[in-house]
Amino acid sequence: MSFLLFFLGAIMMAAGFSMVWKTAWWDENWGDIGAMFGLKGSSLEHWKLAGVILLFLGFLVAFGIFQAFFYLTIGQFLPNGQK
Repeated sequence: MSFLLFFLGAIMMAAGFSMVWKTAWWDENWGDIGAMFGLKGSSLEHWKLAGVILLFLGFLVAFGIFQAFFYLTIGQFLPNGQK
């Protein structure tokens, strides 16, 4: 695990926490994130959901378990070249 990946994960976690904590600020300055993806509903809920997802991904990246998590969840459905 490199320091750069830990630093990147820490920045992702900080941004995700900020999205959950100061949702109104993100909505006022960046607009509705759900509209970018065609989602219906409250824009504040979209920012909170994006913040939780970013916080979780940042945790995985910071502690070097992103690759293992990806393999255990999605990677088993992908072909790995073995017959």
